[in-house]
Amino acid sequence: MQRLALAVAVLLVFPAAAAVAAEPVAVCGHTTAQPTLKQGATGAAVVEAQCELNLATKASRYSPIGADGSFGAATDARVRVFQRCAALSVDGQVGPNTWAALNSWAARPRKCATPGTAGSAPAVVCGHSTARPTLQSGSTGADVKELQCRLNLAMEPGHYPPLTIDGQFGDGTRTRVIQFQHCVNASADGVAGPTTWAKVADWSSRNAYCTPPKPAGHPIDGVDTAKYQHPGGAPINWGAVKASGVEFATVKATRGLNTTDEYLATDLPAARNAGLAVGPYHFYTGTAAGTGGAQADRFIAAVKATGYTGKRAGDLPPVFDLEWKDDGSGGCPPYVTVADAKAWLDKVQAAFGRTPVIYTQKSFLDACLGGTTALSGYPMQLADYRQSVTQPALPAGSKTWLMWQYTDAAIPDGIPAPATGDVFNGTQADLDQLANR
Repeated sequence: MQRLALAVAVLLVFPAAAAVAAEPVAVCGHTTAQPTLKQGATGAAVVEAQCELNLATKASRYSPIGADGSFGAATDARVRVFQRCAALSVDGQVGPNTWAALNSWAARPRKCATPGTAGSAPAVVCGHSTARPTLQSGSTGADVKELQCRLNLAMEPGHYPPLTIDGQFGDGTRTRVIQFQHCVNASADGVAGPTTWAKVADWSSRNAYCTPPKPAGHPIDGVDTAKYQHPGGAPINWGAVKASGVEFATVKATRGLNTTDEYLATDLPAARNAGLAVGPYHFYTGTAAGTGGAQADRFIAAVKATGYTGKRAGDLPPVFDLEWKDDGSGGCPPYVTVADAKAWLDKVQAAFGRTPVIYTQKSFLDACLGGTTALSGYPMQLADYRQSVTQPALPAGSKTWLMWQYTDAAIPDGIPAPATGDVFNGTQADLDQLANR
């Protein structure tokens, strides 16, 4: 959870009620000129404004308008929509305040208080190119700008931070192409060929985004949270999380021997009070030999201080996060052993009278613990982001899984930054039983 939860935090928020401070201009890459525009205007600045309007309003389910360089009635109407969203004077003109807000909203899309409805899908939404040549790493030019812009319109910006529209097909653009291909269940090769172009043209013209597909047959949703879901100290609205359909959560409690997550004391009780089934998790660090018991002691003290007992209605079992190093190297912890893991598990089980859940991956246990079967008797929360599988890869000896963390790009209502998302392997009655309800 710790390493995988370092997903980029892009905030979808409701608008502030004032003009926005200086922001980058030419978000769509047409022109940096930003003259006052109104009906009858034409040219590159109009194309830029139309393209930015599309990027800025699609998060609120407004279908894109035509980016044809002609400021007509449709552009005037969309400018007025945007001005209301951004709490600006509504006059249909793109003046300095509207440009400033538009630059900000196009670069970091956010939601209007009033959502739009589906409209007709125009052929031109970005205005760079109508050619669709095969593009790949190293490609440059207007066609790449068109692809980057359309990918930004196709992919939900809270899950997939918008690309810079610079005409350079680098690693970021290739990664986004692969993410889009996964999203639409196309062959994921990172190349924008005819099939990918057709699908990205379709999705970029809709009034909806492509979002990470959820595993079929598992309707009960969960999330995992830590400080990374609180960008700039923003709170999680757990009532909104629950209202969005999320039924369970695991909340980071501690890491290693000396770190308690600064949001444990608020998030764990708040999630439970909102009606979610919730359990605390500990990120194990094998930086020294024989520390499993001491790490357990810190975890036990920290979660008891929040009121967690493991026995109250809504309490899920504690979770032991056993995975790769979180220092960016992704390697095995230097002192990880089965004995140390068991020391943590045994002490925590004795403290709360609940069998802990182990969060891990088959690949980790194979690489770092020799494919041990010694932990196979514990319920498993397994991380597996492959979209080509119908269940996560099971560690040696394990017969089933309890929770499947299938994405690092979940952003239900109420969480201000992407979180890792899960599904539960069972019915609502099964979850209620696990949560003492």
